[in-house]
Parts: sequence; structure tokens; C-alpha cells
Amino acid sequence: MAAPKPNIGTLDADIAFHPGPEDTVSALRWSPKADHVAASAWDGRVYIYDATNVAGGTGSIRPVTAMNNNLRPFLDCDFNQEGKMIAGASTDGKVHIMDLNAPGQTMTLSGHQAPVRTVRWVDLPCAGNSTGLLVSGSWDKTLRFWDKRQPNPIATVNLTDRVWAMDGSGTTLVAGTADNKIHIFNLGKMTQSSAIRPTMVIDSPLVDQQIRCIAVKHGGQYWAVGGIGGRVAFGATQPNPMKSGVTFSFKCHREVSKESSKVTNVYAVNDLAFANYIAHQNGSTARIVMATAGQDGQVMVWNVTKKTRLISYPSPGGSITACGFNWDATMFAYAVGYDWGMGCAYNTPNYPRGLALRRVDYSWFA
Repeated sequence: MAAPKPNIGTLDADIAFHPGPEDTVSALRWSPKADHVAASAWDGRVYIYDATNVAGGTGSIRPVTAMNNNLRPFLDCDFNQEGKMIAGASTDGKVHIMDLNAPGQTMTLSGHQAPVRTVRWVDLPCAGNSTGLLVSGSWDKTLRFWDKRQPNPIATVNLTDRVWAMDGSGTTLVAGTADNKIHIFNLGKMTQSSAIRPTMVIDSPLVDQQIRCIAVKHGGQYWAVGGIGGRVAFGATQPNPMKSGVTFSFKCHREVSKESSKVTNVYAVNDLAFANYIAHQNGSTARIVMATAGQDGQVMVWNVTKKTRLISYPSPGGSITACGFNWDATMFAYAVGYDWGMGCAYNTPNYPRGLALRRVDYSWFA
């Protein structure tokens, strides 16, 4: 990335979620159809909030409902394509699903032999099932594909190691494993009779850095991966076969130590979020805008097309554990909480925790 522009944002206009989760938020996901945001948390719940009035500049964020898993932590969550169902990935080795038209009623999908790290709905409907398929990635080294009408997975994909992160858009799915492999699936090329397998498996460009997060751009053309070493790599899901799938990587969430100019403090990249914003164009080239959230408590927004940092926001007092843009990139939500990067001794009762929302300043996309 090019040298960052000296553009520093403020937290003054951020809107807090009240009430918020009772423990650290593990993931944030916006509905693709409405200004509803889901937050999975270590307190064993997935919270759903309505931010519709905030989008119009009035009102507050309204809690809608929560999916309760009896104190078994949720590590991830996702809305289906219609925004009517929410799925949660749990440490109990199960996937829990709630229909938002019937809050409080949940169904459970069992099959994994270890905690489920991540879930994503993919746009690959089965016959008679318009909601699409649900994919779960686990520390048992598998991805499982579910048709929610059936109790057993319709397909199981064995990967090279435990699933650390996963994201998808449309028929594109990208998973990162503990052995630093990136598994890219083009599900649109699959048929009912074909076995599901990656279309490409590459080594993570974040060499010797544990994968923390993966994001797939809307439309599925690009992916990004963040790691514990304060770096992000960006690549194409269908690269030129004569070239590497990795386009470039860049440093972020690093700072020179106040004690010594020869020491650089490095912070994990805890989450990534692409903005679904394509209207602002320069000729025929649309901006690709991505936010990174770090262990240092900062949120940075990048113009990936120009390889520049647009703006950074100061820390609210704790690590940013999750973030995300809403469906039209007019709002941005983030979670503050302990990310376990410093071990259990630093997880104190007074560590800052909470959820907040900020309206997007369109100068980000300039």
C-alpha cells in the first residue's frame, strides 16, 4: 500500500447499541435485505438489532430478538439471502438456525466432531429449497453443506487442517485453514452429481502468520485475508492461469513503539469488511473499498483500487473484534472487546466491551 493519507476520524458521532451483548462479540453480519445486524457473542447468544431508523438519521438501534444457546459461545453467524433466517456457529459442535418470523424457535444441525468456527449461506439452492445452502466450517477439518430441510449434511469436504476463517458471496466460497492454506470454491460450476471440491488451493501469502479473518467481495471476484502479523493480502478468486492468485499484500495495524524508534508494535487483523459500493467510479474503474479492524483498537478504511489508506479511526479503548458494512455501505458497525491476543490474564472484568455504529462518510470513497 502507498503511504497513508493524514486523515484521522473521530468517534464523537458513533452510536452505541443498548442493550449490548454480555460478553465479547465474535462476529457481525448485516442482513442483505434490510438494515438489521446480527452479533454472535461469547455469552452464548446471537443478537439481532434493527438499525432502520438510524439509517434515516433519526431514532435509535432497536434490539429485535436473540438466539440463546445456554451459555455455549457462538463463534460466528450469518443471515440467509432473504434476511429471514439466522445461523450460528457454536462451540458445542452444532449449527443453530432461527427463523426470524418465529423468534425463539430454533433448529439444530449436528454432525461436526469439534467446535464450529464459521457459517455462511451460499447462493446454491437445491431443488425446492429457495433459501440456499448453509456451509459450516469446523475445527474437525471439514466443511459441511446443509439443506436445512434435512438433519444430515448433503456433502462433507475434508480440508487440510482446522478451519480458521471463511467467507462467501454468491457462489464463491473461500476458507482458510490452520496450515495457512486458502481453499477457493466456485460452487456455480458444481452440479448435483459432482463432488464438492476446491477449484483452487494456494498457500496463504501471510507467511508464518496465523489466519485470523477472510472476506470475499460482493460478487465473489476478490478475496482478502488478514493475520496475526498486522498484514492483509488481496487476491482474485479466478486469476489468470499464468499468474499467481495473489495480487498484493500490505502492512496495517502496526506502529512504531513509543519507547524505541527501532521497535515496531504489531497487532493482529481481527476482521475485514468490503463495502458494497459501486456507484462512485473513476472512468470505468470502480473503487474497491475495504475496512480492517485490529487488535490495536483501530479501524482503517482502504481504497484497494488505488492501494491507499483513506482514513483511520482511533481506538475506543479496546480491541476491535468484528466489523461490517450494511448492504448499501451507508452504515458501518463494529464491536469492541477482548480478543485473547494477550492471554487470559488480560481478560479483566473492566475491559471495554460493546457495539457501535457509524454512518459512512462518502469521502471514504473519494
